[in-house]
Amino acid sequence: MNNETPLVVVVIANWNLRKDLLECLGSLYETDYPRMHVIVVDNNSSDDSVASVERQFPQTQLVKRKENGGYAAALNDGIRAGAVLDPDFYLILNNDTLIPPDALGKLVNVMLSDERIAIAAPKIIYHDHPERIFSLGDHIYPWLPLPVRVGRKAFDRPSYSKTQEFDYLFGCALLMRTKSLKEVGLFDSSFFMYYEDSDICRRMRDARWKNVRVGSAIIRHKASLSSKLVAEKMVYLRARNRSWFYRRYRHGPCRTATFLALLFGSIKTVLTYFFTGKRTQIRPYVNGALDGLRQAVPPLADTHWN
Repeated sequence: MNNETPLVVVVIANWNLRKDLLECLGSLYETDYPRMHVIVVDNNSSDDSVASVERQFPQTQLVKRKENGGYAAALNDGIRAGAVLDPDFYLILNNDTLIPPDALGKLVNVMLSDERIAIAAPKIIYHDHPERIFSLGDHIYPWLPLPVRVGRKAFDRPSYSKTQEFDYLFGCALLMRTKSLKEVGLFDSSFFMYYEDSDICRRMRDARWKNVRVGSAIIRHKASLSSKLVAEKMVYLRARNRSWFYRRYRHGPCRTATFLALLFGSIKTVLTYFFTGKRTQIRPYVNGALDGLRQAVPPLADTHWN
């Protein structure tokens, strides 16, 4: 293909997942898409990730952070580093994913079909159970206090292979239009990790952009490997950020209904932890949920381009 082919900058944030990062890069460099530049942002790993990438994939641009500032901050650093190339799109990719050769091209083709699409995400399937979908996305309904999740852990089916518009998409693989990012801003680093993807999808939606799931493009996801390295901290962040997110953005007919829905969901989660032997996660989950309610919701942080 010629220079009219859009340039895609791939941004991968990494923290202490050397083996999986190398597998991800190996799959990525087998793509049949001709104009791609890969940036790995390392969050001060201690597992030889950086040296391994330099040795095995020297064509990869490395951004080395001096501290682990979180997933969202790392993505923003990668996006800014790639801005000098003036890409048409950014592919945000988790380091625990495997991407088939044709997936990126399919995502780009969907983007080119509609200039109002801000984010195109592939269909995410479980690496160990490829017959099951990780999730398709979430729909907002004005009469419901929380969005409705579609396809979570469902068996794949032909109807899931089409392109569908969603309000929220999961952030393990997102092809993002540079123009829309420049309009609404980058990821909110105050979340550190979790709900930064929902937040940027919401800002795109509120700015009248579209978020779509491309069912014909598939990636395999090993699911939350980095979070398992510090499980209790991640449980805390997920609960806190959930409260922050739903306080920042109104859902449903009234905030009281949303609060009650979140409360019942939290009770269910605590009971699940209790009866499945994950009792050490109850305290950080409760503390996170309470801090998310007690603390002021922070303003958008680090979303600027420069």
